[in-house]
Amino acid sequence: MYRSSVRRKNIILVILMVILVGMTIGYSALSSYLKINGTSNITSDFKVVFTDIQEGTMNSATTVNKTFTGTSATFQVKLDKPGSNAEYVVTVQNQGKLDAYLQSIEGIDEANNKAPTYITFSVKDLSINEKLGVNQTKTFKVIVSYNMAATEIPTESKQLTLTLNYSQDTGETLPDIVGAFEEPVIKDGLIPVMYDAEGNTVKADTNGYWYNYDAKEWANAVAVTQESRTTYQSAEAGTPIEEEDVLAYYVWIPRYRYKLWNVDGVSNEQEIEIEFETTTTAKTVGTVNGEWLTHPAFTFGDEEIPGFWFGKFEMTGTGEAPTIKPNLASLTNQNISTAFNTIQSMSSDTYGLSQYDSHMMKNMEFGAVAYLTNSKYGRCTNDICEEIWVNNVNTGTGEEDNGVQWGPSITGCSGNEVSAEVKNNMTSCEEERDYKHEGVKASTTNNIYGIYDMSGGTWERPMAAIANIDGTFAFSSTGFSKQLDSKYFDLYPNNTASIDFSNGKLGDATKEVRKKEWTNANGWYNDYGYFPYTDYNAWFHRGGVSNSGSASGLFYVSYTAGGILSNGGSRAVLTY
Repeated sequence: MYRSSVRRKNIILVILMVILVGMTIGYSALSSYLKINGTSNITSDFKVVFTDIQEGTMNSATTVNKTFTGTSATFQVKLDKPGSNAEYVVTVQNQGKLDAYLQSIEGIDEANNKAPTYITFSVKDLSINEKLGVNQTKTFKVIVSYNMAATEIPTESKQLTLTLNYSQDTGETLPDIVGAFEEPVIKDGLIPVMYDAEGNTVKADTNGYWYNYDAKEWANAVAVTQESRTTYQSAEAGTPIEEEDVLAYYVWIPRYRYKLWNVDGVSNEQEIEIEFETTTTAKTVGTVNGEWLTHPAFTFGDEEIPGFWFGKFEMTGTGEAPTIKPNLASLTNQNISTAFNTIQSMSSDTYGLSQYDSHMMKNMEFGAVAYLTNSKYGRCTNDICEEIWVNNVNTGTGEEDNGVQWGPSITGCSGNEVSAEVKNNMTSCEEERDYKHEGVKASTTNNIYGIYDMSGGTWERPMAAIANIDGTFAFSSTGFSKQLDSKYFDLYPNNTASIDFSNGKLGDATKEVRKKEWTNANGWYNDYGYFPYTDYNAWFHRGGVSNSGSASGLFYVSYTAGGILSNGGSRAVLTY
């Protein structure tokens, strides 16, 4: 949504364009029907009307009927199967004598939240505060999609009431508009994907349904091998992505603001209030409880960014050939500088990511994911939030002086309960507890579209540290020989006690999510909490490890020297 310098007075004339979408379901075949119609009153001075409706991209969909008159449009479409979608290109014209501005778009979220949720609606190419001048036309798209992962025939109709509120120029300063969503940035060889009913990865149709944050289905994408990239880029939507061709899985974290609730103190677990915004929306800079703050993770250096791609799993592969994949041992036994350089090497043609900045996760980026997770878009529904289940898989022996005691984890796994005890000597997830099956309980969304390994697995070392007592950069055992560009790490003042969280930053999921002041289980959900506090153990690690049980979790915070650990891993982020 856009911010404008146009001024308005009180709204005098408003045109309400109502589009009704009804579905009736056929039982003899996997099909559904869409109907759009509506009515509105207009005046000779203020008159915005339909002038054309055309088919757009039709994927296993057939138009049954399509008509329009003035402010009423009706069309009916047959969708044949999961993965089907229909697109209609709608044109409206301002035939009045006054400029019109689109004040609001209403009804999409309400309709998509109703059953059956695998039938969804969307509108594209239509922006709040967009001007429609006298005699000008505006073309936008109405899309209905049948989720590819659906496994049943709908047994009920579905209706959308889409309301477009237009108003005239009245001279009053426009308010900031929030709620607009920054679409995922797809550049280079990144391939947008979805998952079918069996959890297999397939190419998504970016012109139709491929994510829905209201339904807790976050946008996913993959980087693939050079040999297969051209084939997948030109392939049709629904084409399976072979696992051996995938180099990395990513999940989109869109730009948002959140309402401050615990600037300085303690708080119980609760749903975090979030509103999506765009880079053109006025940035919020709240500092006290009740105010809104644009999450700091969406300021990368001096740039305001629309969002970032976050590694779906912990890093896997090797230092020379890193990957981000499920069902593999996490990449460990690297100090922080080596892990940082390994992840930066992915900004290359080998991965098709040369237009992106691939870097090691920062504290703020971890915090942005944590807050989105503990919102209505993640693990919360109607103010009730569910804790992420632990990845309890340890490839080590679990026994001191008997081989590697605490080794890498296996990515994308879940235990059999929220704080399951560690499973040692493992080479894979427990049966049916991988990321496609019961392992979804360990994802940020409680489904396959989320991010895994955020609780347990291996320790994730972010690019974040306290300064030395004299204010200089704390190299500790990281292997760094000089301070990096500040956009790549979060630097905190020196800290003198591990239970002192006063130097935590808003947005980093440290001090705001403290439940208690003094015990080591002081985080939300009783997650372990110690803040870095010496020049040596100056670096953070997050999430806990496979053997930490209830101490592991999304809000786990502790410290490290940044050296080589058999169970110390990392996470990759892409910005553009």
